Amino acid sequence: MMGSTTKQFYQRYFSATQDASWLARLMAGRQQEILGELMQWGVTSQTSDH
Repeated sequence: MMGSTTKQFYQRYFSATQDASWLARLMAGRQQEILGELMQWGVTSQTSDH
């Protein structure tokens, strides 16, 4: 059952992205990973006394 679901996912994914470039596909697959990496960065705010 899990294999069938995985197969359907990839069939739909490649069907939907067949006109996209390989780079666009690569980046679409990494969006969640990139977001996770960005969320780990500390955000600091510098204020100016001028």
